Amino acid sequence: MRKLFFELVQVSVGQLDGMSRFPEPDEWRKLFELSRRHAIAGICYHGITRLQEHGLVAPQELSHDWLKEVEQTKEMNRGRSRRLIRLQEELRTHHLRSSIITGPGLARFYDRELQMQRYTRSISLYVFGYRNQVDLNQWKDINVHVFTELNAGKANQRNHRFEKWLLLNNDLMFSKVGELIVPSHAMTIILQIVHLYNLFLDRQMRLRDLMDLFFVLHYGDENKNQYQFSERTLEEEIKNLGLTRFTRGIMWLMKEVFNLDAGHLLAEPLEDEGKFLLNKTMSGNFTLQDWWHKLWYYTFQNLT
Repeated sequence: MRKLFFELVQVSVGQLDGMSRFPEPDEWRKLFELSRRHAIAGICYHGITRLQEHGLVAPQELSHDWLKEVEQTKEMNRGRSRRLIRLQEELRTHHLRSSIITGPGLARFYDRELQMQRYTRSISLYVFGYRNQVDLNQWKDINVHVFTELNAGKANQRNHRFEKWLLLNNDLMFSKVGELIVPSHAMTIILQIVHLYNLFLDRQMRLRDLMDLFFVLHYGDENKNQYQFSERTLEEEIKNLGLTRFTRGIMWLMKEVFNLDAGHLLAEPLEDEGKFLLNKTMSGNFTLQDWWHKLWYYTFQNLT
């Protein structure tokens, strides 16, 4: 079942043209439920429409349920960008710099036909110098969460390094794309690795979050030298933050789940770590051995 699901995901993101076999009716329902659980139902529906071109048609009743899910996602996303533009303009009147980290900040990396189908429950907004100067009640309809600091896990040493790194590369947090202010492409890659790390520690990582990173990496042109920071290369920054092993595991997921081309990977995939991360993402269950693994690599050895 997992293999079929990953094939559907790869069809949906344009990395595969078809599935290895035709799903049974009960398997279609399981695929739908998996896509909902991982918040990628809207993206996977795009895969369903692509499969129809090859004669693979989902049961009609299920297709209606799936389409209804897509329309709800589109309705949720509609008008958000315009509201965010107005919010950032208001923040500027208070002499505050802001950057949209999630929502439209990530959807811009998706293919155009998929942008409105990316599920966005809440939007993270980084504000430099924020001191509750703006009443956010009027922005409840877009469910925006303001962050004045960003963390990389729970280890003080890593967080001190991350805080210092953000200050050194502060200008990369505020790039103008259209009318929105968002992190630069290079900055977004680091932020997404850190975001995935935080989600994993909190047992909240889903395929939607991994899919975001897939599109961010796929957006580039396979030239890692394009990702430059004030002091180090992207690979050196990841190592400095102590996230090399985690990143290598995530790169295995990028290859295994999304079939991302090797040229877009940030580091050599580490299969053992990738399988560990995948099993925890798909099942959410931790055995005693899993807890020791997490404790050793993500607590005791804080900078690996």
